[in-house]
Amino acid sequence: MVAESPSSIKNEVVGGRYRLGEVIGRGGMSSVYCARDENLGRDVALKLFAPQAPDADELKRQEAEIQLLATLNHPGLVTLFDAGIDTRIPDEPRPFLTMELVEGQDLRARIRHSTVPLEELAVIGAGIADALAYVHGLGIIHRDIKPGNILLVQIRPGEPLRPKLTDFGIARIVDSTRLTATGTMVGTAAYLSPEQALGQPLAPSTDIYSLGLVLLECIKGTVEYPGSAVESAVARLHRAPEIPEDLPSEWADLIRSMTALEPLERPAAADIETALRQALVSPASTPGELAPETTRVLPAMPFHPPSITAEESVDELREAAGPGAAPAGAQVPASPREALSQDRAKDSKKRTKRFWLAAVLALVVVAAAVAAALMTLSSQSPPDVVPYPTVTGVLGEHLEELQKSVEP
Repeated sequence: MVAESPSSIKNEVVGGRYRLGEVIGRGGMSSVYCARDENLGRDVALKLFAPQAPDADELKRQEAEIQLLATLNHPGLVTLFDAGIDTRIPDEPRPFLTMELVEGQDLRARIRHSTVPLEELAVIGAGIADALAYVHGLGIIHRDIKPGNILLVQIRPGEPLRPKLTDFGIARIVDSTRLTATGTMVGTAAYLSPEQALGQPLAPSTDIYSLGLVLLECIKGTVEYPGSAVESAVARLHRAPEIPEDLPSEWADLIRSMTALEPLERPAAADIETALRQALVSPASTPGELAPETTRVLPAMPFHPPSITAEESVDELREAAGPGAAPAGAQVPASPREALSQDRAKDSKKRTKRFWLAAVLALVVVAAAVAAALMTLSSQSPPDVVPYPTVTGVLGEHLEELQKSVEP
């Protein structure tokens, strides 16, 4: 069945429910059909793999793709509906996937038509960066970012085309056992990262490099590293991508950082999305900063007013008043420090007066009680004379003044 024409299996039913239609894509290991889900009455994209070879590693790799796709759920990714095995030929089982059918063109066809304006490219780049941030957060590397795997979808009339990333057929989980043969270079040669070309361990930064080449191709309209697999792989190890001189510096810096030879120098997908989202609101359609400084919060400190002398306060007020300021020796408003001291002094005086008044009233009550007791005990005392206990000091003076004020 590998050599047969895809049209020879058209209208056949796969998995007991998917009737195959036209071929909409074809790769080295699979073909993609437009199929009809007869159970749900909807059109889907069915990816039918080549017949299984007696290679355990290949079987594991295809099973890994199905498991990966089944866990992903993001608006920037093509949604997986179903997976199964086509057993129409028992001796040659063929895995298949059914996914949402995305109507529209891929980015490769868009580039063939014309270069992509920066406003449109910001939307596409931000959407793919958002999807990559999602899959990288799950420990997944796509490993084959290229224009043909980026589909452009019209969500609403009049809105920019939105990207959807597809084909995780060669994706791998970070730090998992490599599912391809030793030394095998998986991915499209023109968009390989340097570490992919060298067969080194991969990280999410490899997708960032490939996306940087895709953005550059959208701007220039040409592949940055063309040629055979070996020529393309070697070229990126000897020269950096050539960025147009008339490209805004923000875009040039972004692409230059994404295609850095050292993986650790490349920005994360989430930072790229943030930078490109900024371009969507910028009149010049330029990305924002990749690594803005975070806001630093200082600990709360007690406020100590500066020490200002009275002479300095007068001089400052005279300078602030200008030519019409009061002459030397004239009264000027008190400084904030002096005003505060005056208010405190007034409050202290008020509290002192209230204290003495309360004390005097208390003593008067006590004295009246003592006088009443003495009058009952001693009849010899004149009825109009009230004896008071001897009190000295300021309080005694107040009592004498009070006594004089009540005498007839």
